[in-house]
Amino acid sequence: MKEVACFISPHGFGHATRVIAVLEALRRLQPACHAHLFTTVPEPLFAGTLTNYSYHRELVDIGVVQSSALTVDIPATCRRLDDFLPYSADRLVELASRCAGCAFILCDIAPMGIAAGRLAGIPSILVENFTWDWIYAPYSRQYPELQPHIQFFGSLFRQADYRIQTEPLCNVSPRDMACGPIFRRTRATGDHIPARLNVRGKKLILLTMGGISQDLPDLSGLEQQSDLFFVIPGRQDAVQIGKNILLLNRDSDLYHPDLIAAADLVVCKAGYSTVAECYQAGTRVVAIGRDDFPESQTLQRYVEKVMGGISISPEVYGNGGWLPLVREQLSQPRPSPAKENGADKVAAFLSGLL
Repeated sequence: MKEVACFISPHGFGHATRVIAVLEALRRLQPACHAHLFTTVPEPLFAGTLTNYSYHRELVDIGVVQSSALTVDIPATCRRLDDFLPYSADRLVELASRCAGCAFILCDIAPMGIAAGRLAGIPSILVENFTWDWIYAPYSRQYPELQPHIQFFGSLFRQADYRIQTEPLCNVSPRDMACGPIFRRTRATGDHIPARLNVRGKKLILLTMGGISQDLPDLSGLEQQSDLFFVIPGRQDAVQIGKNILLLNRDSDLYHPDLIAAADLVVCKAGYSTVAECYQAGTRVVAIGRDDFPESQTLQRYVEKVMGGISISPEVYGNGGWLPLVREQLSQPRPSPAKENGADKVAAFLSGLL
């Protein structure tokens, strides 16, 4: 049996879903491959798709601390980075030992895996559409205490044995391979999701913040849209409100890529996994941009130029100004679905290494 290790950033769920998609594609090429997952991303996210894996709950990355789904907390990020870095030598030795026997270490985008790989003599593969040194750079003008961390991460990312960059790409760097968006494949077909949700002829609108808790919009405004059916996932409990609003519990067995594919339109935070899964399905998008997070501008441009969607500010989302834009987007033709999944190209590259 061939074994691989994966070091996965817990910043949001996009890095985890990207690894899931790659491992799912790799399994079709290498059915006996066993993956060791090192992350603090909750295991149920992986269990919903993967089978041949071991889960190791380890903090391997900090990323950026978020005070809400749409805002970041840079002072808190600095404090956590100061506590986390530099890596403990003893911990790196332990992680390197636990990766012994693995053919390679896949990092998305946790650079601790690169450090462990170098110590263990195991090749590391970096999969990214941005790296933390690039993300932190704009903040460092106001928070110069980030500079040592930028230099540390920049040096470490350059030490990866292989680098794969995926669209929507923030910053072109020397690389071994580039690919299109990476997404988890849909499972359900036809009207399965609308029938299960009892949509009954209404247009299905999905409101999602990529798995992060969100403040609810003005529900009275949604209730007035009688020809639209709103689904808001990630809640504590499933609750039906009126005839056209469903709060979906975060433990629902409805597969998120299937929800996106079934939706007539998705209103979402501009995050990698949601944008990529909308791209897969050819689903209309209204993306909520974030001026305080550098990746957001890249994702917004991709939504607008490639997917024919629109982006709005958090303020427009908060005051309900997005509802007329939803109707405007619904009047547009549905975009063409993706022709290929970047995960397949990455899996072929990894299979070659195996």
